[in-house]
Amino acid sequence: MRRSIPAEVIAVHRPARRVNSNVKGIILAAAVVLLAGSMAGAQTVTTLYNFVGGKTSGANPWYVTLVQGTNGELYGTTYNGGSKGMGTFFELTTSGTFTLLHSFVGGASDGENPSGGLTLGTDGNFYGTTQQGGTSSQGVVFKITTAGVITVLHSFSAVFDGSFPYGPPIEGTDGNFYGTASGGKGQDGLVYKITTSSGAYSTIYTFTSTTGNYPIAPPTQGTDGYLYIPASLGGLYECGTVVKISTAGVLQSTFDFPCGAGGAFPIGPLVQASNGNFYSTTQDGGTNGKGTIYQLTTSMNATILHSFGALFGDGEYPGAGLLLATDGNYYGSAAEGGKYDDGILFNTTVGGTYTDLYSFNNSSNLMQMSPLSPPVQDTNGTLYGVTEFGGTDNEGTIYSLNMGLPAFVNSPLFSGKEGASVLILGQHLTGASKVTFNGLPADFTVKSDTHLSATVPTGASTGYIEVTTGSGVVKSRKVFVVQR
Repeated sequence: MRRSIPAEVIAVHRPARRVNSNVKGIILAAAVVLLAGSMAGAQTVTTLYNFVGGKTSGANPWYVTLVQGTNGELYGTTYNGGSKGMGTFFELTTSGTFTLLHSFVGGASDGENPSGGLTLGTDGNFYGTTQQGGTSSQGVVFKITTAGVITVLHSFSAVFDGSFPYGPPIEGTDGNFYGTASGGKGQDGLVYKITTSSGAYSTIYTFTSTTGNYPIAPPTQGTDGYLYIPASLGGLYECGTVVKISTAGVLQSTFDFPCGAGGAFPIGPLVQASNGNFYSTTQDGGTNGKGTIYQLTTSMNATILHSFGALFGDGEYPGAGLLLATDGNYYGSAAEGGKYDDGILFNTTVGGTYTDLYSFNNSSNLMQMSPLSPPVQDTNGTLYGVTEFGGTDNEGTIYSLNMGLPAFVNSPLFSGKEGASVLILGQHLTGASKVTFNGLPADFTVKSDTHLSATVPTGASTGYIEVTTGSGVVKSRKVFVVQR
């Protein structure tokens, strides 16, 4: 029997349908351009797609950050919708063409109700989890191709291992995948590993009330090789923790959120900046009790950079984590607050200079509302994200945010040894003439206009990847770390 879950976790366990009675019956075109003139500058947010539920569309993308595939298109999941109403896997072009690729149907051979989005593996496939479905109806880890062909890698069972995973696993520098499950066994949650060679599953770390409860965020692997994982509750003050463990599951150290002004309920993954520090959000706490942005060092010392809700129009209850974009700023969302109390988009520098960018408005025109996760930056430079609700059928939307950032190249894994093959995503790669790792030329093979593979050259050192195309030289989103 599943242990009773605190109210904070229940709030994120299933989407509660939010309906604004003032907007019923209003019909709106599917793609509408909005300008947020009252925020910092005039940021252009465009609705690319409105989810409509039913058998041919998804509904309620829940804590989802989109991910770019090797073909240049965007991919994601919805918690509801599809042929059985159990969620979907979809593709969207950057111009807004939607394709439903897989409807989850539950049962022993499929998952049910995916959340948290997907991870692009170095093999070009996507990896994710569902909260339910599988042999014990307690969730699965799955692999899925760009064509929608799904393979269940593991079915969770609280009797033997974990249960109810929230987010996708990440690919580690050793080639294995690491993820979290919010419950199971001791019911405080765990960290698991799935090998890429055989798909073998193992539990490597089990949370306790001391080290944290109910991990919702996936792990983040630091440049030091350790896994850093927030737990939403538990710890010394019962307001959540971050644990630092080895890939073998050995606990190194723990940070305990102190509640109040120091933050509480961390549900977003950490993102490491070039300065070595990690950045993320807590959904509660702060000086106003409406969430925070925090910085965490590798020695597990935290600093609150921003408390939400201080001024009218600021966001409240930030979504799951942050995006580090190519301009060096972190971008995120808050599910509530803003001018219309329908959520906001914001960015912040690593030093904590915070800017509200855009207020969502669903109160009179069926636009987007409730963005639960940060956007993703496509290699064309534009940011793309989802909202859980809003749109023509109040089932959620997909939007773009153009900050005028240039194109770049990206990779699923910014780390590897000499001789390793690296998957590189980009634009207009067909005419690529040169690839370098921190200035050292590398052998490469162009696979398509949107991706190529390159070999880490002998003698390479840590630094940026650069690709010379017919349009010029484009640099990688972040530094590639050469393992020794």
